[in-house]
Amino acid sequence: MQRKRLAASVLLAVALAGAASPAAFAQRPDPVQRQLDLLVGQDGVPGALAHDGGGTRTAGVADLESGRPMVGARGRFRLASNTKAFTATAVMRLVAEGRIGLDDRAGDYVPQLAERPISIRQLLKQTSGLPEYSALVDWTHAGTSQEYLALALDQDPVFPPGTGWG
Repeated sequence: MQRKRLAASVLLAVALAGAASPAAFAQRPDPVQRQLDLLVGQDGVPGALAHDGGGTRTAGVADLESGRPMVGARGRFRLASNTKAFTATAVMRLVAEGRIGLDDRAGDYVPQLAERPISIRQLLKQTSGLPEYSALVDWTHAGTSQEYLALALDQDPVFPPGTGWG
């Protein structure tokens, strides 16, 4: 009798554990969502979005005044200066692989810059002298990177490459 009770108790425990497992798993917090929530809740970021190709997670709002929610996976928003760190990281990986050099002429890789004595290092350090294009853009119409670069190149340099910052 004692063995039957013990066996029944073990089977019941296994059955309960098996039944509770999916529920416990489903309620396990998403680490990406948790970080987004921390950015908004603790770090004061108005809104944050992460998209991994399979899903989109958001926290906060896209606009503090209106309370408009963050865009979804198919939404578009201007990243602006947030892309500088990603671009610099990608360029530095190419440098580390020996595929480009920091002192190479940027025009060797970007044909539109061929006539300008600007180095990769100067682009990364924002000492190229190229004018800021964002004041020249009509933001009511989508544009391409090439079009934005053309806007900057149509203007005179702000300073000779390597002699200032901007």
